[in-house]
Amino acid sequence: MFKIGDYVAHYKEGVCEVMSIGKLSISCSDKDKEYYTLKPLYNAGGTLYTPVGNEKKQIREVISLEEAQTLLNEIADIELIGVSDEKHRESFYKEALLKNQCRDWVAIIKTSYTRKMKRIASGKKVINVDDRYLNIAEKFLFGELAVALKMPREEVKGYIKDYWKEN
Repeated sequence: MFKIGDYVAHYKEGVCEVMSIGKLSISCSDKDKEYYTLKPLYNAGGTLYTPVGNEKKQIREVISLEEAQTLLNEIADIELIGVSDEKHRESFYKEALLKNQCRDWVAIIKTSYTRKMKRIASGKKVINVDDRYLNIAEKFLFGELAVALKMPREEVKGYIKDYWKEN
């Protein structure tokens, strides 16, 4: 169970702060359940509610500083997504995002970025699917690393660039 003030990783919104815990007086809520009220850290206008039981695994604990350092040290070893069919790749990207795991986000970023650079180098257009999921995965990964590394999200990309090496 999380406490008020904890940071959690939400599978659709990224890092959120637990603002309150309790029953809701919203018509669509189960009056017998307790809910976390979550405030997305990087979306000033949003508020989310998720059951305290978290049966659907919508939220998880944000990675620790040690886990962030381990992830950064392993980035070069994380494999690209080996799906050549465009429709299957988008499906894999969606599944990877829903898993709400940093390693999966790294795989999406590495795959999308590598594909993007190869297409640009050969004079082709960038594929929208790759670009869209690259941006989403970066938003989630950089947001979570910013919390773990205690730095502004805008500085994370520059901080971790030395860890990104071509496979």
